[in-house]
Amino acid sequence: MVKAVKPIDTTATLRCKVAVVGEAGIGKSSLISMFTSKGSKFNKSYVMTSGVEVVVAPVTVPDTTVQVELYLLDTAGNELYKDQISQYWNGVYYAMLVFDVSSMESFEACKAWYELLKSARPDRERPLRGVLVANKVDLPPQRQQVRLEMAQEWATNNGLDFFDASAAPPGKDYEAPFTCIATTFYKNYEDKVAAFQDACRNY
Repeated sequence: MVKAVKPIDTTATLRCKVAVVGEAGIGKSSLISMFTSKGSKFNKSYVMTSGVEVVVAPVTVPDTTVQVELYLLDTAGNELYKDQISQYWNGVYYAMLVFDVSSMESFEACKAWYELLKSARPDRERPLRGVLVANKVDLPPQRQQVRLEMAQEWATNNGLDFFDASAAPPGKDYEAPFTCIATTFYKNYEDKVAAFQDACRNY
């Protein structure tokens, strides 16, 4: 007899705004689409994002009953929109920087996006947390221009977690960056709650 597994009830829902940035055509929207559809939807025809599109993705933090709703700000990579998009980043302290392993230019651009995000924060004292994602790792080695070790080193030096992924079906590790951000946000929230409780005990 097969025993039905009862779904775990969510005890709390947290909300986190995440800027998803990178140059045009490197697969940001496809990564989001594959993640939110659990691998069932991949954009076969490319449509460039105009400005910023908001996608809400609920993520249950592993080993908890807490759900984090990621408000993913899918940001256009085209130069035409760069002067306009920072207005959407108010209150954003989490980021997903994406590059295409077949384009060194797209990796170098992530550094500029990172600086742009840092300068756009209202509170410059708060750290910018997030991930660097090497997309399209399904491409053959001869087409890959960016060494993953180099990308990993830059991410580590800037306090970012690093992931290599592919949004092309069947996909590779495309869930990991989103889960990482949700988990990091949850742990940061827990740390703040604990610090507040400790401070209250001193009164």
